[in-house]
Amino acid sequence: MKILHSADVHLHSDHPRRQEALAKMLELGRDERIDLLLIAGDLFDDERQAEELRGEVRSLFSGLPYPVYAIPGNHDQGAFTAESFFGASFRALTALPFTAVDFPGWRLVAVPYREGNFAALAEELGRATAPDKVNILMLHCSWSLPYYNQEDYGDEDLRYLPVTEDTLTGLGYDYILAGHFHAGYRQRRLKCGAVFVYPGSPVAITAREQGRRAVNLVEDKGCRPLSLDTWYRQTLEYTLRVTNSEAVLQQLARELPLHPQEFCELTVRLLGYCREGETELASRLEKLVGDRANTRLDCQFRGAGPILADPLYQRIHLLLSRDEEKSRQLEALLLEAFSQALAEEK
Repeated sequence: MKILHSADVHLHSDHPRRQEALAKMLELGRDERIDLLLIAGDLFDDERQAEELRGEVRSLFSGLPYPVYAIPGNHDQGAFTAESFFGASFRALTALPFTAVDFPGWRLVAVPYREGNFAALAEELGRATAPDKVNILMLHCSWSLPYYNQEDYGDEDLRYLPVTEDTLTGLGYDYILAGHFHAGYRQRRLKCGAVFVYPGSPVAITAREQGRRAVNLVEDKGCRPLSLDTWYRQTLEYTLRVTNSEAVLQQLARELPLHPQEFCELTVRLLGYCREGETELASRLEKLVGDRANTRLDCQFRGAGPILADPLYQRIHLLLSRDEEKSRQLEALLLEAFSQALAEEK
């Protein structure tokens, strides 16, 4: 079986790129010849948007060569009623506490939005697994880890259905496919062998979500991210150390083509100190970026004048001047040290 897993599309009539992302995701499903698409919550930004966009979504979710199963998230928990029709290929799994759906060799257990403690569900979810099948648990939850913060979840409440490795370990699931985490694709193998995956939003929802977007492809041999040609934001940040301007410009020239202008909002930020004049370097940067669309230069660098005028630098430079070769080498190190120290003061 071949499954595509996504979440947190947050469809909204004011943000057409999100609808475009959904359409591209469905097309990717066709290209990959998947058997099933799973959307782990927050297909819509809210219930009103689900009502407003129903006709457009109904068209997208009709005539697909595979079914689409979705659970409600904390944003669209009231969007899927018995009377709502979102397309012949679409099914919302809304039964509480969960719905179990069987496929040849696979079982899906889907937990819709609910407030409260996940631990209270654990025992019943463990009994819902099928011993002779590959078991998938789909839910919309907050992974309680110190290195995930509120921004990673799109400024959502981190207390929403928090899960930990301990609460998920030993339930009997092979894959735990989750939603609610916007920042990007994250895969974690639990001690029990289960694979936990957040696919991240398939399109940039806020400016904080950086990098190419992806969906999760699940197959018999495992799972992996598939990149999407959908709208995303990226910041390329470089620090100038007085002596490395050429290397930085070369690196930027290599990295620019990796972010296609047609679906990337790119910010190029330069910090630190340059030996040449600020205007000259800014002009070279503008020439390098050219007429790229959706690209912004954020020039925060400064000329090296304050470093060269520093009394301590001048004294050291004078002491080094007696040995020309050694002076060049040490001066480069000295300039880098001063530029780094001054940059850290800002």
